Amino acid sequence: MSRNWNTLLSRRAPSLHGWVKFDVNQIFETPGVIYFGDGAPAREQWPVERLRQAHADAWEDAYDILSYGESLGHEPLRQTIATRMAARGATVDPGSVLVTNGSQQGLDLVSRALFDPGDIVVVEGPTYFGALQAFDAYEVAYRIAPMDDHGMIPEQLEPLLFGDPRPKAVYTVPTFQNPTGVTLPPERRSTIVEMARAANVAIIEDDPYGDIYFTDEPVPPLRALDPEVIYLGTFSKTLAPALRMGWMAVPPSLFQLVAHSKEAIDIMSDRFVQRAVVGTAADGWLDAQLEGARSFYRQQRDNLLAALEREMPADVTWTVPDGGFFNWVTLPEGFTAEDLLQVALRHKVGFLPGSCFYPEPRPQRSFRLSYPTMSKATIDEGMGRLGGAVRELLGS
Repeated sequence: MSRNWNTLLSRRAPSLHGWVKFDVNQIFETPGVIYFGDGAPAREQWPVERLRQAHADAWEDAYDILSYGESLGHEPLRQTIATRMAARGATVDPGSVLVTNGSQQGLDLVSRALFDPGDIVVVEGPTYFGALQAFDAYEVAYRIAPMDDHGMIPEQLEPLLFGDPRPKAVYTVPTFQNPTGVTLPPERRSTIVEMARAANVAIIEDDPYGDIYFTDEPVPPLRALDPEVIYLGTFSKTLAPALRMGWMAVPPSLFQLVAHSKEAIDIMSDRFVQRAVVGTAADGWLDAQLEGARSFYRQQRDNLLAALEREMPADVTWTVPDGGFFNWVTLPEGFTAEDLLQVALRHKVGFLPGSCFYPEPRPQRSFRLSYPTMSKATIDEGMGRLGGAVRELLGS
């Protein structure tokens, strides 16, 4: 006789779900589909040989690092992170840096530290679905901050921060946002930081794309304006996703708490991989690598924008990102991305509809396209198919 697991599950178990509240199998099971949903860096930008050598070098000290240790992270890696953040305008004490298994783990750690069931989190509308996946496990409620082509709108955010009850935190991807690609301008950044401080609301800044900028200079993170911003970073977009090397820069009053939580979850991050990341980034190599990567991704963006301009009807609009991996396309009034996807799959092209990026999936006019991993020929072919699907939908 088997157990009745329904009587043994935790109260929070129904809050646990996959990476999107959406049936993505309909996309992946379509033969020959061109999928514009991949958020990973291009394989051409994975520094395989450099990483292989750095891992081999780390194994030279195997007897020193095969045991437990460095629960906060390898000190040279924490220093490397602090130095790289300072180059973007955010001065961080290496002692305030906690190495995590990807920034996704950082989302879980901050949730463990801050959120009780029913607590309110303000998120951008739309927002990164992985953050929703992490927050939902802690049974939070949401307020959605409206966005335009310049990110969150301070005038519409303010009543959400000062409403009753007060939220615990505002979560934002302010630089080359996932999924829209837009970037919060300096004047909005300072206003939002000041408002959150006045409301006694934490800011969780997720910054996976900050090094992938197409402008002359990088965009300083919110953390540069306020040392109490909880900052999440990662090497997943600049080296390789499977390394699972991320970090948190945490205010001193929270640091020990999240460090204890990290220790309880997995004791420590991989000591060999941490050393390999240090070795890979050393001597300015990563900066030189990123110069080439930025040029590569800028061309990828330009390929997509040119194809959109060529293939889309005049009443379809899209964002023009200054960095990162994503572009946000919006259909005219009266049409939804969900309806378009069903037509698009018949044309053998797929994407993630806008409903994936909201706490409660509801049909949206917009959808996300990603451009890093495709050749120009594939982008052109895929946009040709998508343009045909859009024209079919609008003509229906």
